[in-house]
Amino acid sequence: MRTLRFGIIGAGWPGQQHAKAIAAIPGTELRACSDTNDERLQAFRHEFSPMTTFAEYHELLADGEIDAVIICLPNFLHFPASLAALEAGKHVLCEKPPTLNAAEMKVLRDAAAKRNLVYFFGRQFRFAPALRTAREIISEGKLGTIYRARATWVRSRGIPPGVDSWFTDKKRSGGGALIDIGVHALDSAWFLMGTPRPVSISAKVFRNFAHFVNAPVFNVEDEAHAFIRFANGSIIELETSWAANLTDDTPVGPEWVGRESNNCVLFGTKATLRLRPFTLFEDQNGKLVTVPLQSEYTDNSFEMQLRNFADAIRGDAAPINNAEQAFQLMEMIDGIYASSELGREVPVA
Repeated sequence: MRTLRFGIIGAGWPGQQHAKAIAAIPGTELRACSDTNDERLQAFRHEFSPMTTFAEYHELLADGEIDAVIICLPNFLHFPASLAALEAGKHVLCEKPPTLNAAEMKVLRDAAAKRNLVYFFGRQFRFAPALRTAREIISEGKLGTIYRARATWVRSRGIPPGVDSWFTDKKRSGGGALIDIGVHALDSAWFLMGTPRPVSISAKVFRNFAHFVNAPVFNVEDEAHAFIRFANGSIIELETSWAANLTDDTPVGPEWVGRESNNCVLFGTKATLRLRPFTLFEDQNGKLVTVPLQSEYTDNSFEMQLRNFADAIRGDAAPINNAEQAFQLMEMIDGIYASSELGREVPVA
């Protein structure tokens, strides 16, 4: 098995997690890293020992020894870096959100298909122990028909500033709480439901708490709510917030986020499944029984994600986080913003 050589673009926390995953997986090698911040790049080089480093990612992409790149940049750079990588003949794993909108993602999807390259969007939560176990329970038919899901990621005081406050600048972030943390909650529910095709969306976003951060620009939402219909008749109810005056039944999270709830509940005709605490609420002969669950998996989700990416590059497996799903996910994000702005339900093209 030929060793796959990876380049990481962006030496921050996500890039470091991917570097650890590369080090843990046989048949993969960290060839290079690039970052415009020299101090961060040198710290990364000291810890993870890539064969070479670059200040600019275009220099990294010119390295003919690199098979695939992992893009860990601010949101507004995801599209140009991914497209440049595909045009350079590299397979791509890009951190979420894949792009700022569905139009950009369509370009990447088509570019990857044209060149027979793997485009893979970063969603390591799909490989987390609870989600892997939940997928097995669902595949065994224990839930029956899943007709509804409730996806939640809310915080009471968790507006991220980012370097140069890019998180609150729509031009650079693409949006606020929805595209930052809401996309995780939405994708978890959608993935467990089998990624049905979205057909319409009714939504409302809010911007109420700009005064919580000292940012030169705050033109994104800090809260979003959506009702999404799918072609198979199922629905998702999404709730996400960076900052809200949450009630005391919301658990206390890390200090900088205040109260926080990150959860997914799937409602089926035979049973309902909740991720946190991991529980099955099952009908047994007409009686509702609570069944606590525990995952037997202990694998690191970043490692499992990278294994699938590497297997997909080699042609040994289908990419679990594929380009078409990235496109449909961004269609839903676009639809939420469009519905809120228009004040009505909108179709998903």
